[in-house]
Amino acid sequence: MRTVPVLVAALATSVLPAVPPAAATPSGIHRILLTPTATPDRSQYVSWSRASASSGQRVVAVASNGLTVTTPARRKLGTTPGTAGSRQYRYVASLAGLAPSTRYRYRIVGRGVTTRWRAFTTAGPANRSFRLLQFGDTQNDNDGIPDRIITRATERFPDARLLLQAGDVVNKPWVGREWSQLHEALSPAGQWRNWISSIGNHEQCRLKSPCRSGAGRGFRSYFQFPSNGFPDQRRTWFFVDQGPARVIVLDTFASDLRPQRSFLAHALRTNRRPWSIVLMHSGPFASVGDRRNTEMRKWFLPTLERYDADLVLSGHDHSYARGRKAGVTYLTSVSGPKYYDSSSRDWRAGGATRVKAAYRTSTYQVITVTPTSLKVRAVVGHRGKDARPATKVGQTFDGFTLTR
Repeated sequence: MRTVPVLVAALATSVLPAVPPAAATPSGIHRILLTPTATPDRSQYVSWSRASASSGQRVVAVASNGLTVTTPARRKLGTTPGTAGSRQYRYVASLAGLAPSTRYRYRIVGRGVTTRWRAFTTAGPANRSFRLLQFGDTQNDNDGIPDRIITRATERFPDARLLLQAGDVVNKPWVGREWSQLHEALSPAGQWRNWISSIGNHEQCRLKSPCRSGAGRGFRSYFQFPSNGFPDQRRTWFFVDQGPARVIVLDTFASDLRPQRSFLAHALRTNRRPWSIVLMHSGPFASVGDRRNTEMRKWFLPTLERYDADLVLSGHDHSYARGRKAGVTYLTSVSGPKYYDSSSRDWRAGGATRVKAAYRTSTYQVITVTPTSLKVRAVVGHRGKDARPATKVGQTFDGFTLTR
């Protein structure tokens, strides 16, 4: 595989319809979110919240050819005031029997409740190129800078089929306002495209005290992710196949890193698609001068190298950095207003080469996946005080291509 600096050309593909502005949902249904199943070409998760318990809810999805799928909802783990700032009853419907590469209109129906129509498009086959957008930590004031970055990115690239985020979606998981602000930032983009977040340390009170999260209950409630049938697998680590890529998600602040390492090896080894993308909150190389990511290197680096991962996306360090080691490309980014100083010290300590970095610069990554190339460009979404380099908001700061 070789890496080529590039500015990504537009991908010739169908474009999602213009997304209408967020609107109040009738009868208390809110925080609607699309997340992928293990087979996003044939099935789809739709989840939502209500302030009170309700039975008899279902999702109705209508394909472009008129075929209709109706799926009853089930009640899943909800939130509590002590762990996520409010009591929310959470529901999910798992739509199955869908057709690949097909647009579906969907709405939630219950007793005296019908939401407006929204839409999603199922994934295509392994040879179908697609575009995704990736965001770093949002964490603070999600209804401000993160909201603007997500909105601008999805409006500029309406053909993006998948949205990835590297964790720390909130700062204080026990504060209800923070989850409300997060869902403002996710709306309406996450109601029209699949959203994946890796769980960060803040959502589960790691490296943060005092803190209350109920073992990441808010995150586990709001985000419905698949199981791949791996022994002892938790829903915070999984993989999803879409087009020419397998996206593998890890939980880097959990206590079960040993089984996750085995899972990572399994996911990489069995991947029959051209590309392997790994999403993890804390990557193997820290971009902050006083950090040492030796644990991540111990548990995951040999596996990433042995089984030829292509691109590892992470956050946690609140800065932008890209580098390489043993044929694997590593990219750390931030998409919120909080920044740390940037350093290459831990990259060097881990035997990696940092090739690009930014200071106090929030970005989003535009990733175009084809059977023969993985094209990545980092677009500036916000500039903090004294940001470097001088790349303007909306311009490409970094770009490269991996080729087969």
